[in-house]
Amino acid sequence: MPSGTKYFFTLFLLLALSFASSAQYRSRYKRNTSFWDGFKVEPLIGANLFYGDLVDNINKKNLSGTSISGGIVFNKDINTYLTGRLQFMGGSMKGTKEEPDPKYNAEFKNKYAEGSIGLSFRFLDLFAGYFRQRLFNPYIFGQFGGVYSNAHRWGDYKNPTETVDTIIKKGTPVIPVGLGTTFWLTPRISLVAEASGNFLLGDEVDGFKYWYGGNGSKHDTESNDFYYTFTIGMTYLINDSRWKNDPKYNRKAYLKTRALHKRSKSSYKKRKSSYKHKSRR
Repeated sequence: MPSGTKYFFTLFLLLALSFASSAQYRSRYKRNTSFWDGFKVEPLIGANLFYGDLVDNINKKNLSGTSISGGIVFNKDINTYLTGRLQFMGGSMKGTKEEPDPKYNAEFKNKYAEGSIGLSFRFLDLFAGYFRQRLFNPYIFGQFGGVYSNAHRWGDYKNPTETVDTIIKKGTPVIPVGLGTTFWLTPRISLVAEASGNFLLGDEVDGFKYWYGGNGSKHDTESNDFYYTFTIGMTYLINDSRWKNDPKYNRKAYLKTRALHKRSKSSYKKRKSSYKHKSRR
C-alpha cells in the first residue's frame, strides 16, 4: 500500500472520529421525519487497476491490466457534513508478470464482488456552511468490507515443461479509501466521480502467493494486494435532507432573509429622512 494512502486513511479516521462525536442534530422545531430523508442512490461504472504480486509498479505496460468495475452506493445523511455509505461493487481484474524469457511469464484474471460500509466527509459543508445549492461538493470517504474473488491464474512455471493452470476462490477483507465530488444538475440529480485505493488484507485475489523467476528461483509475494478504482455515475436524491428547510442551513432562505433585511433597513432610513425633512418645514 503506497505510503501516501496510509497517511490519507489515518487522517480520515481521525476526522471521522472527531466529528462523529459531535454529530447529533437537535432541531429547533418539531417536524415529521422519514428514513428516506437525505437518502441517495448512486449507480457507478468505471475501471480498476490491480497493483500487487504480478503488477509491482505502475507503468504503460501495466496499464494494459485495467479492467471494468461497476456497482451501486447507498448514501444517507447523518448530519450536515457526514454521510453513511453502503457500497456494492463488482467486475473483473487482470494482471501480468513479464520475464525476460517469455516461457516464465505469468498472468491472472478474476471475477470479484465487493461489499463495504463506511462514511464520507463533505468538508465544504462543514467549513463553508451547509448550502445545498453548491454546484461542486467534494468529499473524502473511508470504508471497511470484504471482497470475494474467483481468480484464474496461468503460468508461473518453475521450468518450461510444467503446466500451471489454477483457480482459487477466496474471501478477503478490504479497506477502501478515496475521494470524490458531485456536480449539481437539478434538485434531485447530480453527477458524481470517485477515485479510491483498496487495501486488501490478503494475498490471493490474484491467485498467487509466490512466483518463480526466470532462473527458476522461488519468490514469496508480499502479504497484501492492492487495487485502484476510478468511477463515474449519477446520484439520485430520493427525499430532501431534514436540514434543507432549516433557515440555519438553507442558502436560499438565508439570502432571501438578508435581502429583505437590507430593503427594510433602507426603506426605514428613507422614511426617517423624509420625516425629518417635513419636520423642519
